[in-house]
Amino acid sequence: MSDVAEQSGSFARRPRLRTMSLAELERVRLILRGGSVVDWYRLLFDSIDQARAFMRLQGGDPDDPADQARLHALREVATRYLQDEHAYRVPAELHSCDPLELFLYASEKRGRRRDRFFACLLLKTMHIVHHIEARELRFRAPLSQSRLADLLADKVDTFARQLRAEGFALVRYSGGEKSLSSLVTKLLVKKEHHAATIHDRVRFRFVVDHPFDIVELLVRMTERLFPYNYVAPGQTVNGLVNFTAMTESHPELRAIASGLQVGLGHEEAALPSENEFSGPSYRVVSVVADVPIRVPDDVLANIERGTDLGRVVFGLAELQMVDRAADDENERGENRHDRYRARQLLKVRDRLERGMRGVREDEP
Repeated sequence: MSDVAEQSGSFARRPRLRTMSLAELERVRLILRGGSVVDWYRLLFDSIDQARAFMRLQGGDPDDPADQARLHALREVATRYLQDEHAYRVPAELHSCDPLELFLYASEKRGRRRDRFFACLLLKTMHIVHHIEARELRFRAPLSQSRLADLLADKVDTFARQLRAEGFALVRYSGGEKSLSSLVTKLLVKKEHHAATIHDRVRFRFVVDHPFDIVELLVRMTERLFPYNYVAPGQTVNGLVNFTAMTESHPELRAIASGLQVGLGHEEAALPSENEFSGPSYRVVSVVADVPIRVPDDVLANIERGTDLGRVVFGLAELQMVDRAADDENERGENRHDRYRARQLLKVRDRLERGMRGVREDEP
């Protein structure tokens, strides 16, 4: 099977790309196009075991009574919202079943098509409520930004070690929290000069052997590192993997592509442009994700009693992926990091020195 295409759509003969399921293809596609799971109309779960695994990926424990109660509470809030704000009448069986069964109803593995519709409504709303309350928990918890960054780095480092232990084609891996100097420069150069707008305070970089390895890396990330529903919509930069060309050039993928929720050909036109300070041929796949972090027991013990916000917070991270050849090209000429940094600093100085305009040189 041929290699994953670059943006040009060209393919080189390479070892076969692993056949993916429709669920895996849908996840990869969502990330590469910077889409939102809120726009989906169905899920692709085949069993309750898959739903339990997804709960663990979210930072929960399906066998923990407190986490089970948390799911019930989220469903209750979602049901009230849908009834009070939109006058939906949620079917009784969806309100009384094990909350994890909602994933099967949303996948049409249980119930009727109408149940799929309401299960999706509930899960979308639960997804939003959980994210809001996790942010509230983050503010209430005695958890510093540096410790959260350390917990996040530990989780991603563990994932990278697992990849290497499995023989995955990970050529290089690095990551960590940006320095204060880098953060100040980034904010001074942005129009939105507020710290809340920084998505790459903590960044991780994965260099793989070949472009098609990026696709497999995304599959593994969404199985072990972060759930696909918490990838930040509209923040993906993709200069390496042409999803449409990849799918149409692989018979196994083309055969299942008709089941995708959005037709082929939409993503390439909708992606944001590269960083304005990057070199003209700089190429990378960059994804911003909220990585679930289970709050440590010592932190949880110091949160005000009666705070029913679960025990999961999110660590925002930028995950960069690039193949070996593109990474080498990214370090040449105008693509080099020192040139990138120089262009950034020039823009910062221009903004900082605007107040000097009109000041005479002989003034003290």
